[in-house]
Amino acid sequence: MKIVLITLVTAISLGACATGATMYGPALSSGMGFSTQQIENNRFQVSFTGKNAEESRNLALLRAAEVTKENGFSHFRVIGSSVTGDQYRRSPVSTSVGLGVGSGGYRSGTRTNVGLGININDLGRALNGNKVTANLEVILTNGEQKADNIYSADGIIESIGSRTVVK
Repeated sequence: MKIVLITLVTAISLGACATGATMYGPALSSGMGFSTQQIENNRFQVSFTGKNAEESRNLALLRAAEVTKENGFSHFRVIGSSVTGDQYRRSPVSTSVGLGVGSGGYRSGTRTNVGLGININDLGRALNGNKVTANLEVILTNGEQKADNIYSADGIIESIGSRTVVK
């Protein structure tokens, strides 16, 4: 019984490690965070790797807003976007219960065994959780324009930035 309890606590602990908000900052060795690449004078590729699609999209928008302000512009237009990663995969930790009945051996009688197993398919993923990357291609502009997918850098920073934990 003690082993079963320790096993369950370990499984719950592994799951807990994979929850919580991703810290906002440049991508580190874990792969979590943002990256920015300038394509042209006012055109950038911005990505953010987080733990779920919504978080990654929002923080990629925040990074695009920061890049917009850093380069002296007020607005940006998203001209391309994608989300990739393991956002829909099932948990890397699985459990199983087995029951066995047997007889024979050098002692007569019947024996019953019960076993509990925990399988960790990918220990790294179990510890780090899902990784989802949102990619945005943006064009920086000045002044609000009448077009789809135009964002105010100040509006995004105020909205998303106020709810973000910075590294």
